[in-house]
Amino acid sequence: MKRGLLVQGDEFPLLARGGQAEIYDCGEGKVLRLAKRPQDFDAIRYEYAVYSVLARAGLPVPRAYELVEVKGAPAIIMDRVSGPTMLDTLASNPFQTAQWGRELARLHAEVGKCKEAAQGIRSTRAKAEWCISRSQALPEQTRKIVIDLLQGLPDGDALCHGDFHPGNIILQDGKGYIIDWVGASRGDLIADVAHSYLLLRVVPRLPHVGRLLHVMQGRIAHALARRYLKEMASLVPFDDELLSRWLLVNAAERTYHGLPSEQNQLLAFVERAIPMLDKRGKDLSRLL
Repeated sequence: MKRGLLVQGDEFPLLARGGQAEIYDCGEGKVLRLAKRPQDFDAIRYEYAVYSVLARAGLPVPRAYELVEVKGAPAIIMDRVSGPTMLDTLASNPFQTAQWGRELARLHAEVGKCKEAAQGIRSTRAKAEWCISRSQALPEQTRKIVIDLLQGLPDGDALCHGDFHPGNIILQDGKGYIIDWVGASRGDLIADVAHSYLLLRVVPRLPHVGRLLHVMQGRIAHALARRYLKEMASLVPFDDELLSRWLLVNAAERTYHGLPSEQNQLLAFVERAIPMLDKRGKDLSRLL
């Protein structure tokens, strides 16, 4: 891994800031995706390895060139994809929810078909169990219940993004580019669908996002969630019980690595959902 790059002043202007990484413009049509916190270092290194596989699979993703070190933190040099995110576009015209809900589902189904790209990366179930077993936010008995539930869910061999939502799709020249693959895994596509629905229903507030903007993002995301799930069901049929169980697992997992602004809602959902597990046909998505 190369060392010695600097991120300061006008040399590397800050373009965007997310939960795990900051994006800097390093010129010549490239950006630097820099890990923000020490706990994210391994994740950024993993993401770089995933990007190299995705490019060969033909998915609409930016190209990653190399892994470097910036002030002791790992960073990826990759193509700059310029344009608004799907979330930005929706915020400027909320009446396009149906259109973008269909496109979100179409892109997600395309990701799930790339089974060859999923070979050799970590498993969705193993990742979930690792996070849940280490979540200090969950009571011990709750962790045990959710891990037992997880053992009965299908493994799957689909490519799962792990953080698939409209904020991670950049629109450039009429094409949607999928970014932020730090949570990629191999598993049941319905697990990834459930996670996307959870992200749309529980919208965390990033530190640089004002209260009014966060409220607007939440309302748009909730409307999009309904359209996305309906369209996804037509592309990749699934039953509500399987989706519900993955929703509970994903919510418990996010209590470990999610943002502080979503913790209370995630915990409340987990506690409400567990007593409903034995009720056949219960759609837990309605509890969000």
